[in-house]
Amino acid sequence: MERNYLFFWLSACLVFAVDRLTKVWAERNLQLGDSVTGIDGWYQWTLYHNPGAAGGIWSGHSGWLALISILAVLGILWFIYRGPHDRNLLLLLGLGLMFGGALGNLYDRVLYAYVIDFIDPVGKTYVYNLADKGIRWGLYLSIIGLWCSGRTLAKESQNVVS
Repeated sequence: MERNYLFFWLSACLVFAVDRLTKVWAERNLQLGDSVTGIDGWYQWTLYHNPGAAGGIWSGHSGWLALISILAVLGILWFIYRGPHDRNLLLLLGLGLMFGGALGNLYDRVLYAYVIDFIDPVGKTYVYNLADKGIRWGLYLSIIGLWCSGRTLAKESQNVVS
């Protein structure tokens, strides 16, 4: 295995592990639906069992949502190993964050038929978890990584033509 692929796996494992630890903490220390001051003025902790996707959409379809999560996980693995992405650390980090986040939420869907959310930004209408942030920031880093790959490939092809 390439050393940079190890970077992908370490970032995925880190997101998954931190997500699981924080969800276990939330389940043990918070009451369902009650809000507790977290970071004063920024966040509160509110335990919520989300039976759907973002914001509870598609509630009651946990089987389909689990299938979508499985396909996302398999799609990321296919993409990682199908192409020469081993030189692009931003892309590998982004895909690792998304992979770990998708596994974290898939774990919840399979074991509980809902996702454990507990991070509640003050003044907002949504509650999320660290897996959700791994997916979000992983997407941003992956887009930047793909953009950088495109620029590198364009430069390399110009050098070959010249």
